[in-house]
Amino acid sequence: MNPRLMLFLLMLCPLTAFAQAPITTNTDSSATALEWNAPTRAVLLANKPERFTQAVWLEMMRKPLNRSLYPLRVTREMLDTLDTKALDMRFRYEMTP
Repeated sequence: MNPRLMLFLLMLCPLTAFAQAPITTNTDSSATALEWNAPTRAVLLANKPERFTQAVWLEMMRKPLNRSLYPLRVTREMLDTLDTKALDMRFRYEMTP
């Protein structure tokens, strides 16, 4: 093997390790709960399945994958009482009869 190529590969391995950044997650649920406004939180809690507690449900909905797996259903009664322009667009909403 060419010595220059070997030296290049030996130098490349540590550089790729430095390029990797650790993944940081915000585990403070109170900070995320404050980001949701009142209409979004009301729709979230109205769509909470019975098998989950409120804390577990809100923690689950912090993750973008769960937001796409659990669409939030909005009824006509909700549209009458909530400001729909204030709903958080990070969630998927479905209109139900």
